[in-house]
Amino acid sequence: MSNDLRQFITQSVLTSGGHFSSNLGVIELTVALHHTLDFPNDGIVWDVGHQSYPHKVLSGRGDLLHTIRSFQGLSGFPKRDESPFDIFGTGHSSTAISAAMGMAAAAKIKSNTHDISANINEPTFVAVVGDGALTAGLSYEALNNLFKSDLNVMIVLNDNHMGIDPNTGALNTRLQTAPEKVKAWFEWFGLNYQGPIDGHNMNELLPAIQRCYNQTGPRLLHIKTIKGKGYPPAEKEQTKWHSASKYVKIEQPSQSNVKWQDVYGDMLLSLAQSNSKIVGITPAMPSSCGMIKAMNAFPDRFFDVGIAEQHALTFAAGMATQDTIPIVNIYSSFLQRGYDQWIHDIALQNLPVILCIDRAGLVGEDGPTHHGAFDIAFLRCIPQTILCAPRNARELYASLWLGTQNVGPIAIRYPKGTLIDNQWEPAMDRTLAIETLSPQWLKSDGRANVLLITTGHATNLAIQANSILLDNHNSGTMNSVDAVTKFSPKIQSSNYHHLHIPLLQWADDNPDFQSLSAAITPKTTQNYEYIITVEDGCVQSGWGEGLQQSLAKSIEQRHNYQTNQPAIPQFQHLGIPHNFIEHGNNEGDLYHRCGYAPEDIAEAIITALAKHSLTAGPRE
Repeated sequence: MSNDLRQFITQSVLTSGGHFSSNLGVIELTVALHHTLDFPNDGIVWDVGHQSYPHKVLSGRGDLLHTIRSFQGLSGFPKRDESPFDIFGTGHSSTAISAAMGMAAAAKIKSNTHDISANINEPTFVAVVGDGALTAGLSYEALNNLFKSDLNVMIVLNDNHMGIDPNTGALNTRLQTAPEKVKAWFEWFGLNYQGPIDGHNMNELLPAIQRCYNQTGPRLLHIKTIKGKGYPPAEKEQTKWHSASKYVKIEQPSQSNVKWQDVYGDMLLSLAQSNSKIVGITPAMPSSCGMIKAMNAFPDRFFDVGIAEQHALTFAAGMATQDTIPIVNIYSSFLQRGYDQWIHDIALQNLPVILCIDRAGLVGEDGPTHHGAFDIAFLRCIPQTILCAPRNARELYASLWLGTQNVGPIAIRYPKGTLIDNQWEPAMDRTLAIETLSPQWLKSDGRANVLLITTGHATNLAIQANSILLDNHNSGTMNSVDAVTKFSPKIQSSNYHHLHIPLLQWADDNPDFQSLSAAITPKTTQNYEYIITVEDGCVQSGWGEGLQQSLAKSIEQRHNYQTNQPAIPQFQHLGIPHNFIEHGNNEGDLYHRCGYAPEDIAEAIITALAKHSLTAGPRE
């Protein structure tokens, strides 16, 4: 069965894409657990969950595996509403022990309410955790709480030496160099330790699983596995094969594009070469975030701290007090774990930490656990935080360079994927940086009563929307916009203006930014009846809503009650709605589902032009 399952998953993932080598490493473990556990009384919590594909197949979802991570297909992670076998949704690291412990505690409470004669078996909850998950504080908080309990929790430590990149830290070193001390270390936490054993030898693994299962109380089974087992290219290059791209053919290498992360990595290396004060920190993401080039060049100045977002930020804060320039690389969704540290340890002390927020906005196939939907909303309310959203490489470099000039805490958000405009030059000064990050009128010709304001990657989507409008204006139809099939010549000849804002928030008391404070004011917006904002983030509490509130407050203070014209323009905000957005392809599915695909932006502009006659004068 293990061989058949490994072959099936290999063929499926190499065709449809998805997490690859981690799943090949747990084939035998998954088969043994499904053979031993009493479903649905028992349950498995898969830490992170990217290794749950074999579990999905064995729980009756094999026929749908080809849909993994596609729109309306199987999730790439365990999902409670997908199957009763998925007892806990995961996606972020190190939650499994806490969750299994909570389930076991609840089960014990429920069992105590039944008569002993009912002969109800107490369920076993299995937490499958990788050695990478034990670099995170949350796992240790759970182990500390589990100490001396009698909860029926079975931990399986899947020791493969790897996260996305090689694991770091004391435990990883001990696992590889001092296995005789590992048993004592886990027993110090009150766990009944067993192992290590070969996680690919079913003759050894299955009896060990069964022995451990038949015990009670907190226990840990330590197994050794190989990430990518059974597929030689994945065994050899485990970081590269952590995830496989869609439609990869075995005999052909995948084609690479210029990505935000690649360009960022080049910029970081260039800055580090020219400024010895620059240091880098990442929580277990040096390759995927682009820090690996600088890390290899300056191993004494760049740090992989493991899956430890809280520590990463406070570590950076400490370094910033000692005349260094810390740059922290982190996914937007993982930054949520370090929110207090950014407020309490960095912003409150006004420390010059540069926060590079990767995977901002929709990330596609990984779904709601990984979408960077909330960073604008939760950062823009923090004092002394500069917030940048570049749309191209020049703006990204200007943001990074500006952060090295002791301007205080600065956060720079950018998306996953290909960079449309990847041109940049390392030559930079303060004046040029501010000029590059100043508001830019991308479309300001003629008269207009509709104003489109965009930021970051959403600006690139809006530029595509303008191309749609131009194409359909020339043809006299709106075939690219479903909701508008034809419109009057008056609307065809109407116009709108487009303003791009790279710098979303700045410190008003900093003289460098005083010129930006007048960028969007009642004076610059008074000629418009309708304003559309677009952002690659959540609309609720987002930047667009904040802009509307700020303008409304300013306009109300200077409202001329003798005019019949409305003092406050009407607003429409496009972005991620107030829902958790499922997985799918960004361009084909998710942007449109959220209502800010280029076609949706074009439709919003046309609808606004149809409602508001051209009464405004030229922009002043």
